[in-house]
Amino acid sequence: MNQFAKSLGLTLVLSTSAFAAKNVKEDFKNYKVPQVEEVSFDDAEFMKEKKEWTKSKRKIASAMSFNGSDVSEDYKAIRDQWLKVTTGDQMETLLKQSHANYANYSEDAKYFLAQMHTAIPLRGIIWRLRPLFENSKGFLGNKSTHVTAVQAVRGAVTGLKIFLPTKQSDASIQYFTEPSVEMSKTDQFNSIAEFQKYLLEKVVPVINESIVRIQTISKGGSQKVFVWDNKMAFGRGTFEDEVQRYVGNGVAEMNMTLAALYRSYHDIYVYCAYNQESSIKIAGEIGSHLGVDSSIFSSKKNDLGITDQERVAIVKGAANKSNFLELRNYDGSTFGSQLMKHAWSALKNSVVYSERAYQFLQGRDSSKAMGINPMFFQQENAPNIEKGISNMKAVVQGPAEVRDPVSGDTVTINLPAFYQEPPQSLSVLMATNFEGGEVQKTIKNKSGESLVVRNYLHGRSIAWDNNAWKKYVPSAEGKSANYMSEARRIIHYSLGTSMVFGLPDMFVH
Repeated sequence: MNQFAKSLGLTLVLSTSAFAAKNVKEDFKNYKVPQVEEVSFDDAEFMKEKKEWTKSKRKIASAMSFNGSDVSEDYKAIRDQWLKVTTGDQMETLLKQSHANYANYSEDAKYFLAQMHTAIPLRGIIWRLRPLFENSKGFLGNKSTHVTAVQAVRGAVTGLKIFLPTKQSDASIQYFTEPSVEMSKTDQFNSIAEFQKYLLEKVVPVINESIVRIQTISKGGSQKVFVWDNKMAFGRGTFEDEVQRYVGNGVAEMNMTLAALYRSYHDIYVYCAYNQESSIKIAGEIGSHLGVDSSIFSSKKNDLGITDQERVAIVKGAANKSNFLELRNYDGSTFGSQLMKHAWSALKNSVVYSERAYQFLQGRDSSKAMGINPMFFQQENAPNIEKGISNMKAVVQGPAEVRDPVSGDTVTINLPAFYQEPPQSLSVLMATNFEGGEVQKTIKNKSGESLVVRNYLHGRSIAWDNNAWKKYVPSAEGKSANYMSEARRIIHYSLGTSMVFGLPDMFVH
């Protein structure tokens, strides 16, 4: 009976995967990819603003402090409305109303609202995602993914309740985990492709809108400082003594915000550029190796952990059977390639704004009153930040040689090529050979007693396809099969490099 059940389950898994791949093609065949306008490191307007900032005698210093008088009437109104929110529906109403009336607010209210409005399309997002995990517990056997997802959400909301036991945190929990009264079961996602489509059609436009709005506010605003009231985050009944209640957001904070928004833009585009439909099934399969899942479909549940070799076999198996990690260039379209191209522009923009934030912090005195204390970014206190920023900048602009400061070894990487000429399947970047030998060996001690030890290196990755990697790591050409292991070490020791090269790097395991 168990064997029959396993056979039936396998058939359903394969048919489900095939159906999912078909849906991916239909959903995205004629989709127009939203464009990302690139920002230059040497933008003329920024250079002028930087020059004026450098000459400025004004200091963001410890002498500067803020209080309620530094907050506009518009912002006070938004704050007072937020502090009355006790439910997810009230939070949704406030977000939507303030979004509709955005043009009528003062600049400081606009700046903070532009960030808050990115939550609008995320109403009930945890509830909407539930079918992706719950539907899998029957035929796909992914109990581990379901348990892990539930525990992650439970841990997050429990932590929020412990550290922020306010009605406002209750409202936030409801907002993200529960549906609104206008929602129905049709609003839930029944495939990864549906979720990806939602990210592109509903979430990306809001992120882009927020970026444009903050860019507009920040232009020529090197002397602007907008004041945030921490009661907005911690709720009513807090900061009664007013200490550190108000925090300034100046030009550095604005640029950091833009950097974070562009990084989110990048992450969504990359996620949607490739077929992810088997991801939850694969997570469940890996969970079964780790002893998390005890379902009848877990053929590896008695194994001790999982080796690189086993993990790669699972992923490549899904790539072969159901197009997992395949670039979404279906039916002659360039959909996936276009997403990757614009993901690179978003990543580059993120680095541009990170560098600007760093430059605006130079020469400024320490200030606890600001969102970012310049003291922590001065070269004498953080001498490695400048080198990290420099490496990130070089890597996103073209082929660059980065150096491991410990060994002095270098590696040449071409990150733009990864986005402009992405692999048709990310699985080609995974390891191709693994360390063999016995899983266990016996050692005789002086008394003749046999001691059994495990070979923990058995099954580890030791070789990669340099022909696949040389386009993105040019120095891999002509090197031995284990070169990417060395390259990965250099990349991780090279300051800042792994922060932008992290996506291809994750396949070197």
